Amino acid sequence: MKTYSNYNENVYIEHLDNGLTVVMNPKVGFHKTYASFSTKYGSMDNEFISYDGQKETMPAGIAHFLEHKMFDKDGYDAMDIFSKYGASSNAFTSFNRTSYLFSCTNHLSENLNNLLDFVQQPYFNEEKVEKEKGIIAQEIKMYNNDPGAALYFNTIQNMYPDTSLNVDIAGSVDSIQKITAKDLYTAHKTFYQPSNMQLNIVGNIDPIKTLQIIKDNQNNKKFLPIKEIQRMGLISKEIKKDNQKSMDVINTKAAIGIKGNPANGNNIKYELSVSLLLELLFSEDSTNYDKLYKQGIIDDSFGFDFDCNNHFNFAIIAGDTEKPSNFIEKINKILNNSINSLDSLSDDLELIKKEEIGQHILIMNSIEATSNNLGDSDNNFVNLYDEIDIIDNLTIKDLKYYGQKFINSNNMISNIIVPNENI
Repeated sequence: MKTYSNYNENVYIEHLDNGLTVVMNPKVGFHKTYASFSTKYGSMDNEFISYDGQKETMPAGIAHFLEHKMFDKDGYDAMDIFSKYGASSNAFTSFNRTSYLFSCTNHLSENLNNLLDFVQQPYFNEEKVEKEKGIIAQEIKMYNNDPGAALYFNTIQNMYPDTSLNVDIAGSVDSIQKITAKDLYTAHKTFYQPSNMQLNIVGNIDPIKTLQIIKDNQNNKKFLPIKEIQRMGLISKEIKKDNQKSMDVINTKAAIGIKGNPANGNNIKYELSVSLLLELLFSEDSTNYDKLYKQGIIDDSFGFDFDCNNHFNFAIIAGDTEKPSNFIEKINKILNNSINSLDSLSDDLELIKKEEIGQHILIMNSIEATSNNLGDSDNNFVNLYDEIDIIDNLTIKDLKYYGQKFINSNNMISNIIVPNENI
């Protein structure tokens, strides 16, 4: 148990005999409970050594495809069971994770058992796999026609052209046609081992009783011996510097991508320092934002994102612009001069730190957001409560140190989407 007396919060972490990690955060006075069951398996994990020892290269999009098919069982749908017990359920796949989740106000035991059972007991057949291909193909086409999504994913693809990150999370219309039921079973057997999974539960729970529900469920199942997962094809050395494409858009869109060194990705101080650095440079309260806006280089669509984990980390700075060349030039200049500009921003940093701490405290009011910020073994279970103290102690010196590790002109790319000529 980790106790955070300042916030009247306790976080419980338990590692079961089968390798499953359970993290619980009881919330006094809350009526709803939220649970997420996640595996460290995402769209980037297409090359690996299977549980049976075979080298596998899977079609792009298989992790997302597997997520879709997990709910579909022999004669029933797991979502119907959740509905029967008054729960709302969903799932999502990212580059490095797949999560299954539900929220409820009653019947926690029934819903927890359903979550554990449908995720741990796969059922696939070729007929249903073929049917799903048409559904996911439509989803892929929809995202391909979204210029905002296209700008974001194209920028990532150009930062990592030599890895599986160069394909959308859902894969392509062509790649998903190659997926078979056998592929799904192989991926599930390899990546859905309890030792590669974590169950987070936040809300109206008694941690002792809730843990017993989980233990009873797991003790009634037989699991294969724990086997270390061997991922391949994750190291990226290439980059595509300057990129442009046309789409059916009214406004030109531009983005700068910064590809970080993956060796820094499991350092929470690095992650928080770079995040605050980007806030200092590009938030709506920054001098840079004000100047770029007044010069007509950016508008209120402008924003930035930093994604950091132990396999990759990158930032994307993007928005609509009437002056794409100026956008690229000015953003690059700000980034390359950022370290030298920090000494004059001490007061701004203190303000941004207070805002960030306020956001963390606000997250505590959302059981969903709290669950998504409880940490995992990759960062030694550093959670949102721990991060507040880290943020509070960050200095300009820290931002300089970690900013120099992150910002490298050799690892920065540009990406522009221009309107088709026939618009």
